[in-house]
Order: sequence, then C-alpha cells, then structure tokens
Amino acid sequence: MSSFISGHRQITMFIQEELDRYCYWQVERENIRLQKEISKLPSPWTDDPILREFKFCQVFREDDRTTRWFRTHIREPLYYSPDVFMATIIFRWFNFIDTGRTLIEHDLLLNWDRKKAINEITKQPKWITGAYIVKTPNGMDKVTGVSECISHMWNDRKKLVDKISQCDLLEETWELLRDYPYMGPFMAYEVVTDLRHTYLLGNAKDVLTWANAGPGAMRGLNRLTGRELGYSKRSHDWVGEMRALYKEVQAKLPAHILNRNEMNYEMREIEGGLCEFDKYSRILKGEGRTRSVYKPNDLPIVEDLIEGESKYG
Repeated sequence: MSSFISGHRQITMFIQEELDRYCYWQVERENIRLQKEISKLPSPWTDDPILREFKFCQVFREDDRTTRWFRTHIREPLYYSPDVFMATIIFRWFNFIDTGRTLIEHDLLLNWDRKKAINEITKQPKWITGAYIVKTPNGMDKVTGVSECISHMWNDRKKLVDKISQCDLLEETWELLRDYPYMGPFMAYEVVTDLRHTYLLGNAKDVLTWANAGPGAMRGLNRLTGRELGYSKRSHDWVGEMRALYKEVQAKLPAHILNRNEMNYEMREIEGGLCEFDKYSRILKGEGRTRSVYKPNDLPIVEDLIEGESKYG
C-alpha cells in the first residue's frame, strides 16, 4: 500500500493496485484523445476493451465537447465581463449545446426573460443535458423549473458578483452558491469550475488544494483505500485524501498530462478522475449496470456558431 507522513505518524492511504489502475486510466484516456485529435489516427485508439466500448469523460474537463463549445462561444468572449457569471449559471443549468445556441440567438444569456426562454427552448426536440440529474421545484416540468431557478439567481446577480469578486478561494465561492435553492453542491461546483477560468476566480489560491468530492469521487476514494464502496459520510476528510492522491500522482503521471502548456493538472482533475476511475472499475469488476456504449462520430470538437466567431466576440 502507498502511504504518506502526517506529523510523526504514518497513515496508510492507497492500495497500490488500485492506485496503479487510477493512473493507468488517466494515461490511457489522455492517449486516446491525443491519437484521435492531435495525430488524427482512425479508431480504435486503444487496445483496452473497456475504453474502446464505453463512454468516459476526458482527463481534463476543459477537453469535454460541451465545455469546449461553452468556452469558445460564451466563457472566453465574456471572460472580463460581470455577465460571465449569469451566462455560466444559465448555460450550465441546461448544459446542452443546442440550448446554448438558442440562448445566444435570443439574447437570453445577457438579458434573461423566463417566459421568452421557455417559449424558445421548448421548440427544440431536446434541450437539457442527460449527463447529470437537474433538480427543480416540485410540481413544475423541467424547463419551467430550471427557468424559475435561473430567475431567482438573476434577481440577485449583482450582489453575487460583488461577493465573488471579493473571494480568492474556489471553496468560498462554492459555499456561497451551494445554498441557493436547487443549486446544491454539484451544480455549484460545475459553475465554480468554469468561473475559475474567468476574471472572477482566475487567481483562486486553492486550485491545487480543494475540490468538491461528489458521489463518484467518494466511491473512487473508497476503492483506493479499501473501504466499503457505499461509505459516504460527509464529515470524512475527502479533501485531505484527494490532496494526498494529488501528491502521489505527481510521481506517477507523465509530463504530457501534468505539464500541458494550455492547462494545468489541478484538484479538479483529481476529483473528475476519481469518478471516471470508479466507472472503469465497475465495468472491469462486473458491478452494477453497464454504461453507455461509445459510438465514434465525425462531429467537430468545437462546432462553429457563425463562421467560427462568438456573438460576444
């Protein structure tokens, strides 16, 4: 087992076989991206039967397709504007590229109008992410509920931007957003992760020391430490274990992951990696339901909106 020193006491942390599998997944998944996107090689891009057959997120969230579209057409053009806060909130609550286009076309990111949003968005055959569960008020259909949640935050947007402008920690901002109705820890973390790449949190001091451990990351840590997979006590020091894992992988992951020129390997990559490592392990060990099957396609990495330029550029 791998271990680290805390004061004068040695604390055993990670089962070596599981730690090796965690690092293997990250290396192999990143190599798939490089072969597909950089080398332009035809599939298959790996000999791993699990990675060939099933869908997995990228090692870096910034490489995921929806995030790339959002970054190109919304986040980067609004990088220095206070409007980037609500634009991020609105987009991530739907987290769907077609809806992002609709929001931009009808100027709903900068001038939110609940009735107009519901009318325009419901013209689409699909309008919300299937990547995670979106909670909304009871008794409302999903689009009405999401729009109601957005409207609540829209009314407080100036106050929230002022508070976040004074924050220099991701965790502090996450705590502020988490307590808004129906935002919760997961959605707040998604928004904070995006704001980390804007003027609001671009200089946050805890990008290498804090992340919010979701259920998948908790299961991943349970695998690494040999605990029962269902252990999820919130008072547990999940962040401390992710910090320890971050230190461990510095000596195990290759430079093309740790030292990418355009982005840094941070605690977000640890947390996201744990979730995907858990998914990989479940398939490997025949636990639970089979995940979505990967279907290669020819869609571009970042789809053009108008000749490759954002409306906000």
